[in-house]
Amino acid sequence: MTAFIVGMLMLALQALQRRRTRTGAGTYRARYVQLVSQLDASTVMANQMASYVRELKDEKLFAYYEGGLRILETLLSVVCKLPPFDENPEALDSALFLAKDTHSRLLRTQEAFRDGLAGRKVRYDKLYEQSASAEIAIKGCYFCSRPYMVDRFSNVRVKIDGQTKEVVSCNVCKEELAHTKKVKVLYFLKDGKPIHWSDVSDYQPTEDFWNINKRGGIRKMRRLELVHSVPAGPEKISD
Repeated sequence: MTAFIVGMLMLALQALQRRRTRTGAGTYRARYVQLVSQLDASTVMANQMASYVRELKDEKLFAYYEGGLRILETLLSVVCKLPPFDENPEALDSALFLAKDTHSRLLRTQEAFRDGLAGRKVRYDKLYEQSASAEIAIKGCYFCSRPYMVDRFSNVRVKIDGQTKEVVSCNVCKEELAHTKKVKVLYFLKDGKPIHWSDVSDYQPTEDFWNINKRGGIRKMRRLELVHSVPAGPEKISD
């Protein structure tokens, strides 16, 4: 009787796992299609604006547009490597967030283009507005620099170089900190001195995070050498 009950439980668990797998695969596919659709719309918009670049006399606006193109290019290269079918929809969360944020940036750029071409004053305060939420001012995870997402980040307390700090962490680094009691911190070596990524003016997580582990590193930062340091461990983890 015991063997029969155990067997039935195993069958029930297997059925539940298959159901979860199907649900996860369906959700992943839906998010993947949404991601590709969002990037396609952004690419079309960016290409439309490209035909008006020569008519613009505003170098600041052009630089902003060029920055948006770099972000879009990075996203496209990352998404091309993602599997179109999978069972882990959470793996697309960061890419979806960045795709939506990039599309919003291009929409603001498009509006600024229209103002510039019509001879109206470009509203740079509105152009550089990243989000209606003030929280988006946080660039990324203190440890790895993963681009900030409101619902995927939380505050943690860590001891670094003997000092306790409260920092913003992505869920990936937070879980690593909780399980291994240590996590790597992204630094760049400049003039022989380690500099935390947030203090490097040229480093922008939304543009550069996905390239830091590529061979050759970040092209615009050839003079900076990538290094990692390891904090002693968590002081206290709090949501």
